[in-house]
Amino acid sequence: MNYRFLTIVSAILLFSLVSCREEETRDDAPKAYYDLKGFVENQIVYLNEKKPEVSKTAVLGTKREVSQTREMDWKKELELFIQADINKPSYRQSYEVIGNGPLHYEYRLKPDNDLPVAYLKIDTDSVLKQPLHVEALIRTKNKIYNSEKKVVLNTRKHNGLLEVSSYEVNGYQKLIFVEKKEFGIRGQIGL
Repeated sequence: MNYRFLTIVSAILLFSLVSCREEETRDDAPKAYYDLKGFVENQIVYLNEKKPEVSKTAVLGTKREVSQTREMDWKKELELFIQADINKPSYRQSYEVIGNGPLHYEYRLKPDNDLPVAYLKIDTDSVLKQPLHVEALIRTKNKIYNSEKKVVLNTRKHNGLLEVSSYEVNGYQKLIFVEKKEFGIRGQIGL
């Protein structure tokens, strides 16, 4: 197994996470949009307890690596989905509501707004009202760094609860004076 390769892909994702950190939402603040952060944080706790086996595929340019493990840092693995949550006080007037439930939620960044989450789509279960499918596009652009990440999360019903069954991140990063690097990570969870 080429740990150096996984380390490089992880470093790219970590750099992109640090570069687009936004203000945190107070937990007691009323939510203007679907509470994706709350759902993902609950899944992190659940997955840390269950320790399911994960088949993870990482792609950087033309290099590809597949690994299987039960030892995952779920907070790190699902951090981009927390970052895709748009319930931050400064975001309240920045998104156009395309769909607002009961089964489909869709939010798009209004023109002339410069925020990282370009869009967020969530399809929910009719009974549990929790996500079956989440998709978001996260962009970061400044004078030295440009990146785009499409994140997708899928769940399945197990014992009456929804649990993450797969997640993926596909995108690129471009540093000034450095060639554009495309990457992808896919995790398939076997609970």
